[in-house]
Amino acid sequence: MPKGSRKHLKRLAAPGHWQIRRKEHPFTIRPSPGSHSLEESVPLAVIVRDMLSLTTTSKETRQVIARGAVKVDGLVRKNYKLPVGLMDVIEIPEIKVRYRMVPSSQHLLAIHSIPKGEVGIKLCKIVGKTTVAKGNIQLHLHDGRNILIPVKDPKAKPEQEYNSGDTLLITIPKQSIQTHVPLKEGVTAIITGGVHKGFVGILEKIDSEIKLGTIKGADGTTFQTALRYVFAIGEDKPLISLPEVS
Repeated sequence: MPKGSRKHLKRLAAPGHWQIRRKEHPFTIRPSPGSHSLEESVPLAVIVRDMLSLTTTSKETRQVIARGAVKVDGLVRKNYKLPVGLMDVIEIPEIKVRYRMVPSSQHLLAIHSIPKGEVGIKLCKIVGKTTVAKGNIQLHLHDGRNILIPVKDPKAKPEQEYNSGDTLLITIPKQSIQTHVPLKEGVTAIITGGVHKGFVGILEKIDSEIKLGTIKGADGTTFQTALRYVFAIGEDKPLISLPEVS
């Protein structure tokens, strides 16, 4: 059999956080290669049809998306297979609805309704950085974005130090940095994976040697999780709205 990218995905093999009926049809939509991996994303058509229940059939869903009715991170997206992942913003201007993809205790990713004022902002986690031409710094974000930080003097100490694990509050789609939240003890964070995904609290302790973080909730509950699952969302309080804890 020739090697290549797979074009089909069986419903039973789809990630658990996809809110689809597993036995209704044998196949579902496989997301296109993009900013998020298959395991950490949901195809745009699945969000519109299955999670939001705005359409009933695959054909109707593709038609709605193809005519430019749906925006993701401030841009019109016409690819119904577009992978939508953590912290992405979905907006449908015609019916005035806005959502953000956030982790929850029930699902790796869930849709959360947001106010109009949050449509133009997004939290992005720095997953790496490199030095490019003329000593400038390029930040690599969790959603595939790259942001260039100009450096006037490569030999001088930078005015703002950005490190892997830190979070940026950026505008979308222009990608201008509004706020920088360092990954340090005392910040507010959310767990994005593992058993305790969706848990929000204060990052009490960071163990760099074993890459472990300890997060304490408002009720005093404490959990430990891998640092890769710790997403800083604000210094004193979250910079975005989150689902209410039930």
